[in-house]
This record gives sequence, structure tokens and C-alpha cells, in this order.
Amino acid sequence: TTAGGTETTAGGTDTTAAPTETTLGGKDTLVFGAARPVSGPLASFEEANFGPAYKCWAEDVNAAGGIMVAEYGKKMPIELKIYDDQSDMDTSMRLISKLMEEDKVDFLLPNCSTAFNFAAAGVANAGGYIYQSGESGATTLEAELAKGSLPLFFQILNYSNHFQMPVFAEIMQEKGAKTCAVVYLDDLHGIEYQAQAQIFFETAGIDIVSNTAVPMDIKDMSSIVQQIQKDNPDIVCSFCYPPQSILLVQTLIQLNVNPKALLIGPGGASQWFYTMFNGALEGVFFEGAWSVNSSPEAAAYYERLKEFLGDDQNIDFWGALQYRGQLEFFQQAIEKAGTLDQEKVAEVMRTEHFPTVVGDTYFDATQSWPQAVYPGQIGQWQNAIAEVVDPGEHRTAEPIYPKPAWPAQ
Repeated sequence: TTAGGTETTAGGTDTTAAPTETTLGGKDTLVFGAARPVSGPLASFEEANFGPAYKCWAEDVNAAGGIMVAEYGKKMPIELKIYDDQSDMDTSMRLISKLMEEDKVDFLLPNCSTAFNFAAAGVANAGGYIYQSGESGATTLEAELAKGSLPLFFQILNYSNHFQMPVFAEIMQEKGAKTCAVVYLDDLHGIEYQAQAQIFFETAGIDIVSNTAVPMDIKDMSSIVQQIQKDNPDIVCSFCYPPQSILLVQTLIQLNVNPKALLIGPGGASQWFYTMFNGALEGVFFEGAWSVNSSPEAAAYYERLKEFLGDDQNIDFWGALQYRGQLEFFQQAIEKAGTLDQEKVAEVMRTEHFPTVVGDTYFDATQSWPQAVYPGQIGQWQNAIAEVVDPGEHRTAEPIYPKPAWPAQ
């Protein structure tokens, strides 16, 4: 076991017993369960996105004695029960059902990816469990959220139209960009982002000259980059997961195709992604965003996460601060409710404001974070530091445009 009592089992083979109930209060620990991509194509998210956030939080909560639950009259340490869904949708849903029905965990933590989130929101609601998003957007869920048909679902992470693409389009309009090439992963994440990019770029007077879908297992992007070279757009957007974005950046560098702006989706905000390219990502934009320069609280959490992880490579400047805020909010909601009753905790979440590492934190009428809660929407690598470049109060640095040339090969 690791800090916080994590138990990880592959593919849902159950090697762990249900928590024993031995105390007068009925329980000793609070069991938080999740199906996470410990292996498979989404594994980098468990290593460098929501994974470090929930593990570090559990360690910190337990160091302080646990979560105070009034109905048990005591602080209760967190026990993590994590299954490996192997980055497989069906496995993930089966494991979430198992966590609810067989393991009867106290609370669920999220799985990973927009498509998985879409499925899990319904599965968890049907099972009567609060479900909060992890590394996932919710454009396709918005109609359901507006209707209130998923009363136990809460969306934390920002995403395409909430509010990244409108902010990026505003920055690009401000800088005078006129044309864009889009490369997107042919799954729900990429499909949502490319659709929203079309809407907000059109409003900003930016023409999308190419819009190319790529499969998860793409191995060669040279023909795509050659077309980009021919079209010579001001902006290139990669609405992909890390493996496809890495391949695209490598190919852009190899063929010396240097757009004035390059926006990288998931992975682009991670320190390891920047390091991988040896400084070549100077001036590259990423979906995000927060910075060590966002606030003293953000700087302190950066140092804590670096200490927890052993270095800074798996720190994520899109979601890491938000995930910590989400978990701090959840803890305070449980403590305010004074019970493990999902509906009572959810009602506190719907109505209360709590102070967290991101500041004043609360949900809007659709049970999503409003724009004011986020530390930023768009980041940019500047002098090896992730900066927030949104217009307005969250900006930590002026956006660089055009970006510098690629280093000589």
C-alpha cells in the first residue's frame, strides 16, 4: 500500500476486502473509490494529472487526522480503493458499478477522459453516488446539466466552450491572427473541441483552413504537416491526447513548420511535455491554466506537489490546481453536511461557497464552476514557466505572438 492506503488492482480482479466496521461509530475510515487508467493509452493522466492530485490530497488529509464527520463523532482517515480500468470504457463502467454495488465505497473519485466522464455521469447517478469530473470536459452533457437530469453530477474542469475556446479566440483576435489549421482526435474530446473552435473562431474572424481527424493509434503525421505547410495558417490547434500531440509537435519541428501560434491540448500543460522538447516549446499555448505566479496559494501548492512527486515533471498547469480546489471543496462539503449521505452532501455542494486553493469556490445553477472560480483558461510556456495569458485579472504574463522559431536541428 502507498500513502493514503491506496489499493490498486488490475482490470477489476478483486483482491481487497470490504472495509471492516469495528468502532462504536460504525467505521474507522472513509473509502474513496475510483476506476483510473493505471495502464493503457490514458495512463499519463493517472501519472501526471488527477492521479497526483487525489493521492497528495489524501496524504495531506490523513496527516491532519482525516475528515471530520459529525454523525460518527470523529475525524476519519481516507482509504483509497483504486482499480485499473486499463483505459477501457466498458471496464471503467463495470468497475464503477462494482465500487458502488459490491465494495459500497463511501464516495467516488472520477475516472479519466471526456467520453468516460459522459458515461460515468449516468452510471453514478443511477447508483445514487455523487460524481465529479476529473480530466474531462462536458460539452455533450450540458443539455442534461441544464435540465437537472443528473442531480449528483458536478463538472469541475474547464473545457472547450467552458471557457477555453472563447478566451483563446479573443487572444488570437487581439493579436491579429486570421487563419487556423485544426488537428483533432477522433473521439469525444477532439470532436467537442473542433466544433467549439469553429464557432468561436468564426466570431473572431478567424478562418479554419483545414480540420483533420486522427485516430488514437496514428503513427505518421507527415502528410498532415505537409498540408499545414502548404496552407501556411497563423494558428495550429492540436485537440488531441498526449501521444498524438507529441507526434504532431515532433513532425512540425522535423519539417520546420513554425506557425505563429500553436495550441496544444491535454499534455501540453504538463511540465514533462515541456521538458521532452528541450526548450523548443517556448511560446507554445496550452489549454489550462494556472501558474506559480497566479497567487501565493498556487505557488505553495506547486511546492507541495513537487515535494510529493519528488520533482516537478508530473505537475499539470491545466488541472492540478483545480483538482486540489475540487477536493478541498468536497472535504468541506462532507464536513458541513456532517454525514456520508450522498444527497445531503450534494445539497451542500449546490448551495455553499468554500475557500480553497483556487479562492472562493462554488457551483453555478448547472452544477459547474463559473468562470470566476477558474485561475485561467489559456496558458503559454514563457522562459520555461507556465504563464496564464487570459485577458483580464488572471493574466500573469502578456501573450507572445508570433512564437519564436523552432531551435535549429
